[in-house]
Amino acid sequence: MSSTFARPLLVSMLVPLLLAAAPPPTAPASPQLEDVIPDTFSGVARVVAVGDVHGDVQALKEVLRLAGLINEKGRWSGGKTHLVQTGDIPDRGDHTREAFELLMRLEKEARAAGGRVHALLGNHEVMNMLGDLRYVTPGELASFADQDPTPDAPGTQQGLNGHRAAYGLQGRYGRWLRTHPAVVRINDTLFVHGGVAPEVPAKTLTELNRWVRQDLFPGNPPGGATNPQGPLWFRGYALGEEESAAPALEAVLQRFGAKRMVMGHTTDRDGKIRMRCGGKAVFIDTGLSTGYGHHLAALEIRGGKLTALYKDGRVELVPPAPVSGDQLNP
Repeated sequence: MSSTFARPLLVSMLVPLLLAAAPPPTAPASPQLEDVIPDTFSGVARVVAVGDVHGDVQALKEVLRLAGLINEKGRWSGGKTHLVQTGDIPDRGDHTREAFELLMRLEKEARAAGGRVHALLGNHEVMNMLGDLRYVTPGELASFADQDPTPDAPGTQQGLNGHRAAYGLQGRYGRWLRTHPAVVRINDTLFVHGGVAPEVPAKTLTELNRWVRQDLFPGNPPGGATNPQGPLWFRGYALGEEESAAPALEAVLQRFGAKRMVMGHTTDRDGKIRMRCGGKAVFIDTGLSTGYGHHLAALEIRGGKLTALYKDGRVELVPPAPVSGDQLNP
C-alpha cells in the first residue's frame, strides 16, 4: 500500500481512539459561596432600573420595550445600556418561569452587545430558594412540575417537587440565582432590593454580598438574606422618618462610595417613582405587575440625570428639598 493511501487510513483509525480516550466534557461548576460576584461597574453611559415583577412576564416585556431595551420580538435592543432588575421576580403571579427565562436570555444578548443585565436578589427569590412558599400561586407552582420526574405525593399541590428541585443548589433557577449579587454599584449609584441599613456588617460590597449569600449555601452561620435588617428586607429609607433616615443613608452612601441608592420592595401605590432624602433615596417599585395595578415605570440614569419613564412620557426627576425636623413636627 502506498504512503498516500496509508496516511488517511491511519488517521481514520486514530481519531476514534483519541475521542474515546478524551475526558468527557465537564459540567459547569456549581455556584459556591466563595465565588467572586461582580458588583461594581463604572463608565456606564445609560442605566435603566426596573422594580418588582412578581410573576408578570408580560408587564416586564412591556416596560423593557418602553425603555427601548427589547424589540417587538423580545430580543435585546439596548446596546451598551445596563439594565438593573431590583429583585422579586417570583411569587404572586403565574409566569415567574417565563420572566426568569427572559432575563437569563437577555443577560447573554446584552453582554454580546456590550451592555449588561443585573438581576438582583430580592426577598422573594430567597424565600423560594429556602422553601417558603406562602406567596407562590397554584399556577406558578404547577409550572415547575417538569423540573423533577418524581410525581408529587397524593394530596399535595402539583409542582411541589419540581419547584423544590428548580430552586435547589443544582436546579435551573437556583444555580442561576446563586450567582447573582444583592447589591451593585454602577457609576455613583447603589442598586438594591430593600435598602442597605447602617448596621450591615460589611465595609465593601463584596463583604455585603457574601453576607447575604451565606443563607443560600448549607453549613454557614445566619447571613443577610433572611435578616430583617438585611438589604433584601430593610424599609427604613422608604418608611422611616426622613429626619433620621437621611443621615443614616448618607453614612451608608459614603461607606460604599455612592451618591444615591435605588430601591424596590416598597410599592408606591400611585404608580410613580419617588424620591426622599434630598433625592439620595429613589424608590422604583411602582406596582408593575397586574396584581399591583400594572403601573409601568422604569428609571433611567444618563449623565447624572434621573428620568422616570412612563407609558405617557418621560418625566425628569427633580430632587426634593431635605425635610427638616420642624417640617416633620410642626
